[in-house]
Parts: sequence; structure tokens; C-alpha cells
Amino acid sequence: MQLFLDSSNPQEILAAREWGVIDGVTTNPSLIAKAGTEMKAALRAVLEASPGPVFCQVIGWKEVEPLKSQARWLSAFSNRIIVKIPMSMAGITAVRQLKRENLKIRLAVTAVSTVAQAFLAAKAGADIVALFNGPLDLEQDEPVRIVAPVRAIFDRSGFTTKILSAGRFPRSFGEYAADGTDMITMRMEFLKPLFEHSFTDKRMQGFLSDWTKAYGDKTWPAGKRPVANRKMP
Repeated sequence: MQLFLDSSNPQEILAAREWGVIDGVTTNPSLIAKAGTEMKAALRAVLEASPGPVFCQVIGWKEVEPLKSQARWLSAFSNRIIVKIPMSMAGITAVRQLKRENLKIRLAVTAVSTVAQAFLAAKAGADIVALFNGPLDLEQDEPVRIVAPVRAIFDRSGFTTKILSAGRFPRSFGEYAADGTDMITMRMEFLKPLFEHSFTDKRMQGFLSDWTKAYGDKTWPAGKRPVANRKMP
């Protein structure tokens, strides 16, 4: 399973990249607008900071031709871009036509909120279906278990379309992963808590307290190799 950061902030992306756990970056029109710079410069900065693929969305969702022309431009802008096409009649039509035109163009259908929409996206030939399960969790104030049925339908139908989930909480991260999602994207505010748990902190504090009582501020030697073949006492 791949993990993506949902961001358009190069400093934020570089910080998460240092952890060595993210595979790439997802963006959307709101995030690019939030960057506060010229749109091509904002996209270029994200590409430079990202360790892997970058999802970038076309603008609009009701007319086929503008979606297709933007998708072609984005795909040509960088071979690391995965183009996000909005879920709509025009969007699904655009995906189908773009794939017939060029099988190598990488397309994700975004804002997918139901199992039926996920099926339509896969049937049109989308490489990735971006489920809005995280935002739906917040909207409905309850878990939206959409990954498992989508996974079952894709597997049964022989679709190779990957599933991208939008995570919001550590709980949902585990659920989406267990249900068979291929990718999870999270904003920094949701990614950081994956590293944290009160029990982990409690145990580490206990370990440190016991060690300090016995050895003070000493630690194991650093920067030196043990002497070869030294016998253990």
C-alpha cells in the first residue's frame, strides 16, 4: 500500500519526505490556489519536492473537451503527473476518450462518493479511483465503509483500477488498509498522528525513567565500533 501527502506546500512535503514514508503527493484545485503563487510555478514546486508521483486535477467538470485538453497538457507537463478527472458524466466520457486516444496517460477519477461511481470510473478505464471516504466520514459523522465493496467488485470484474482513499484519522487509516485500498492520502495534520499513541508515550517514559534511575544520563556508546571478536563477559 502506498502513502501520499495531500499538500501543495513544498516545505511541508520536504518535511514529510524526510520521514521516508510518503510515496508521492496529491493536490486539488483548493490546495494549488492556497499555494498563493502562479499556478504553473506552484505545480512545479510540488513536483520538485515530491519523492514520487503527483496527482493534479483539471478545472471544471461539466464539459468534456476542456477536461481532455487540460489532461493532455498536465500529462505533457511532467511524466510524474497523474491527472485527476472529476466524477461526472463529462468526466467519465473524458476518461474513456482519453484512454482510447492514449493508453499511457495516467488518469484518476476524483470525488468518487459511492460504489456505483467507483464502478463507472473503473469501467471507463481509469487507472485510479479516488474515494472521498474520509470527507464523507466527516460529513456524515460516522464511518463510511466503501472500500471493501469497491475492492470486491473490482476483483470480481477483473478491473486493474487502483483504489485511493482519503484518510482523516488513524482509525480510518487502519480500516481502509484492512479493507483493501491500494493508496491512502492524508493531510499533514492527519499524517502526524499516525506516529503517535498515548500508550507508546507512556511506555517510553517508563523505560527512560527506569534507565535514568540506574545510569543517569548515560547512553550506549555512539560512533565507535565494538572490538572484533571480543568475548562477551
